[in-house]
Amino acid sequence: MDAIRCDEKDFLIWKWRPDRNSPVGSSRKENAIRYGSGLSVRPGQAAIFLYPSKEQEYDVIKGPYNDVIKTDNMPVLSSIVGLAYAGGTPFQAEVYYVNLAKGMEIPFFIPSFRVIPAEPEYKAYDIQVSIKGSFVFEVSTQNEYIKYLMEAWGGNDTSLDEFEDKLKTMLTQEVKQIVANAPKDTGVFIMHFNGLIGEMGQYICNRLQNAIAHRFGVLATGVYISDIRYNEESESYQRLKRITEDQAHLFNMENEKTALLSFEIQRQTMSTDAYVRNQTTMRMADIQMDHTEDMLSRMREEGQFAQHLQSEEAARQMKLGSESAFINAHALNQQTEVLKTGMQNMGSMGAMNLGGGGDGHMNPAGMMTSMMMGASVAGQVGNMMNQMGGQMAQNMASAGQTQQAPPPLPNQMAAVPYYLYVNNAQMGPCDVNTIAQMVGSGQANGDTLGWCEGMAAWTPLKQIPALSSLFQRPAGGPPPIPGMPPVPPVPPVNM
Repeated sequence: MDAIRCDEKDFLIWKWRPDRNSPVGSSRKENAIRYGSGLSVRPGQAAIFLYPSKEQEYDVIKGPYNDVIKTDNMPVLSSIVGLAYAGGTPFQAEVYYVNLAKGMEIPFFIPSFRVIPAEPEYKAYDIQVSIKGSFVFEVSTQNEYIKYLMEAWGGNDTSLDEFEDKLKTMLTQEVKQIVANAPKDTGVFIMHFNGLIGEMGQYICNRLQNAIAHRFGVLATGVYISDIRYNEESESYQRLKRITEDQAHLFNMENEKTALLSFEIQRQTMSTDAYVRNQTTMRMADIQMDHTEDMLSRMREEGQFAQHLQSEEAARQMKLGSESAFINAHALNQQTEVLKTGMQNMGSMGAMNLGGGGDGHMNPAGMMTSMMMGASVAGQVGNMMNQMGGQMAQNMASAGQTQQAPPPLPNQMAAVPYYLYVNNAQMGPCDVNTIAQMVGSGQANGDTLGWCEGMAAWTPLKQIPALSSLFQRPAGGPPPIPGMPPVPPVPPVNM
């Protein structure tokens, strides 16, 4: 098993490997730690287990600690190793040691740079300023800071000297910009910087925290300003100094302290409020999206269910229609067979001896009887076929066939107003029923002139399509009964 420990000094982050004198990445073993290996963490240190298979998940062991690696002290490890390995198989993990010393300090000096007063009447008097101080930081084991630290330094050893060299470049740029914009951002008078050294350090630290955390993965705990110097030989400085001495009552340093410290608090509050609003808006949008998706899903399910019911009902109707058609066809076959048998039997009736004496001569009475019975049977067959056809059509319609709309109501034209020319005078308006009564009483006839809206001229009533039926008489007697053929003439009887 491995013995995991760190004996380095003045380091920010250090990656463990079996041979501490070997460069990083020289051994595959440094990325595959054995379950059950010994782990030693000194006070002021923390061991960070980074798992490639678990992105942004870490096990952090703070010192002092001296034990073996096992599932009860490595919660993320327990989900990777499991019980199947029996403590002997190496797992993928990189071990980094970080320096948790409190109050690590890096001095800085920013040479002369230009600062412009915020007051419009003094903007022409820009002053050259230099600042000397120190930056205090520490390494935080919070998940957010560990993430930033691994992204900034993971995979490499980093000493405090290397960290200081890289940090000073950023400090020079950031502090210079913060101080140069302080009069404009907070309203602090430039000649009062020396009297606000403590507040200026806190103001600079608050403004640096986010940038330092994201770029270097460390927590800024303080910025201490030891000296702020002006270029006292410049003409701008001399003029502003005289104005300050002559009009000291114009500038309230206590108010400037409050403004300097409250500016960053207000800025952070506004940033937090904007973040909360954005998060609330995003959550509301997610809830609305989930609600919409759920509603659409229910609508799809209900539509599919309704379509399924319609399909089942249509299939059931078609099945019923098919079964009815089959039953009707079977009944027709059976009746046809009965009629066929009857007609065959009827054909033999021609040989019946109805008074012929049995001498073998033609029997006219038997022939007539057979023909009359045949006509009757034929009529029955016709009626039966008509009934079966109508029944089959009705069954097909009830099985899902499109049915025609009902005919229009009778006498719909009765409400149309007509005007008549009777006895050299105009009469009306009259409906169809009134005109029919007039025709029946002889007041009007087919040659009487009539007119309604839409007609071009006065026209005889018998030529108006809607009224022509009033002047038609039924011809002859009733028509023959449907399906019954005419009775054939009786042939002459040879005597």
